[in-house]
Amino acid sequence: MESHIVKSYDGDIHRLNSLISAMGTTCELQLARAMTSLDTMDLHLAGAVIEEDVNLNALYKELEDDAVKLLARRTPLAGDLRFLLAVMRTGTELERIGDYAANIARRVTELGNGNPVPGKPVALILEIGNICCEMITDVVASFLSLDITAALDVWHRDDAVDRKFARLMTDLRAQMQQNKDVVDACTRMIFMGRCLERIGDHITNVAESIYYIETGETYIGTLET
Repeated sequence: MESHIVKSYDGDIHRLNSLISAMGTTCELQLARAMTSLDTMDLHLAGAVIEEDVNLNALYKELEDDAVKLLARRTPLAGDLRFLLAVMRTGTELERIGDYAANIARRVTELGNGNPVPGKPVALILEIGNICCEMITDVVASFLSLDITAALDVWHRDDAVDRKFARLMTDLRAQMQQNKDVVDACTRMIFMGRCLERIGDHITNVAESIYYIETGETYIGTLET
């Protein structure tokens, strides 16, 4: 986006970008800590992730309020309007990612009841979580720089999340068939896997918002046609 004659407008845009950056950092941290709590079965850490979701929600409300006020005050057109719409959509996506991280942490607290937890699926969940954490960091950086090429790279990485999620489901079903004692734990890990799969989808939505700002098109896949 180009600089504007009215410097206060550029200041407003900078503030929105700062809030997106803060939300992205918070999301990545929440998800990383949720993964650590699973890896170490640290129930205190899992509880902290759940509690900290309030902070992300507060950032989202601040972002939404600022964007709406800017829309009303400036009546932006073309690229500026697309940017503000994309900011609000991106805020929504990041807020939902935080919700899923908190949901994963809730399942960790449920796993801490002493029931046996199969290790192989846990390792695969951690792999998927690590990919998602890197994707969050990279897609937010892409948004701040409006880098379509970097956004496309993140968009493609969701394929790895989907493949590993499918493998996780296969592994968990096999574990449940072989050992009834792990059914409860596997059910909770299925929920975790679905949360991560949805996180990947929300990240790709952010990537598509970047494409929308720059092109006016809503689907990043058109880059490849």
